[in-house]
Amino acid sequence: MKQALIAAILLAAATPAFAADGPPVREYKPVADKPVAEIDPAKSYIIVQTETATPLTFIRRPEKEDIDDYLRRRKAALAKAHDKWGKKHANWAQEAAAWDKSSVSDRRGAPRPAEPVEPTDANLAFPAIEQENMVSIGPFNRFAKEKGRSIFLHMVPPGHYAFYGPIIIAAAAGGTCLCMGSIQFEVKPGQIVNTGTMVGNWMAERARAKAEGRPVPPITAEFPGKMTTTSWVPPVAGDAIDPRLAKFTIVPADLHASGRVPNYFGLQIDRLTPVPGVLDYDRDKVIDVKTQQQVR
Repeated sequence: MKQALIAAILLAAATPAFAADGPPVREYKPVADKPVAEIDPAKSYIIVQTETATPLTFIRRPEKEDIDDYLRRRKAALAKAHDKWGKKHANWAQEAAAWDKSSVSDRRGAPRPAEPVEPTDANLAFPAIEQENMVSIGPFNRFAKEKGRSIFLHMVPPGHYAFYGPIIIAAAAGGTCLCMGSIQFEVKPGQIVNTGTMVGNWMAERARAKAEGRPVPPITAEFPGKMTTTSWVPPVAGDAIDPRLAKFTIVPADLHASGRVPNYFGLQIDRLTPVPGVLDYDRDKVIDVKTQQQVR
């Protein structure tokens, strides 16, 4: 099972997700675990830490040029789909007319041909722009494993990133979508940004229970207070992440709340546990603690 999952992930990584006229190719690349960290000072990087080797998915917020290019490609795809539909519809019209003129015995129980559905912008089979701007990190290609933590170091394009959840995107996506509230941060050109640490609370609660000698909670355990399945520990300025990064300037991420997003893969839905000084909730409203404003 594990080997099959790995094969599916590698296949997905090696296979283009979109057609030739798809989204621009962007530099999402893990930094390998080598004696010397291969860092290009002209590029941007993010550091993400987890308590276990866990997959994480982020969404890079599309900028104006991304949106303009996306709309151009979507319009072209709709025109192409409509052209194909026109030919299918013409054939259908002939077949339907012939069926209408045929006798009951000639039909031999065959149903009237179904009219092909006209493609529109609303029903066009085309990925959402957020899906084109997802970057998945882990559980493989770790930069380091230290003191029980998995450290991932990834080259990414500059921009604003929102944590979509502990999600793996392979032949089929799996995990939990933090669609109801999460965190976001900015990565500027030439920066190495320490984003903090993701904590899977079910595993963490099980570890605490074992350490305290109390019953281990089942997978359906109810978490205390406002705790959800996933927490985020903000970065600490000056954190000695790994000796190989000592000569580089690492910037702690300026975390902010991130609002609701669609559940594109039909996964389990949750929201990130409130992060002190960063993220909170007022019932179903997502609150950015730093601005005291609701985030939509």
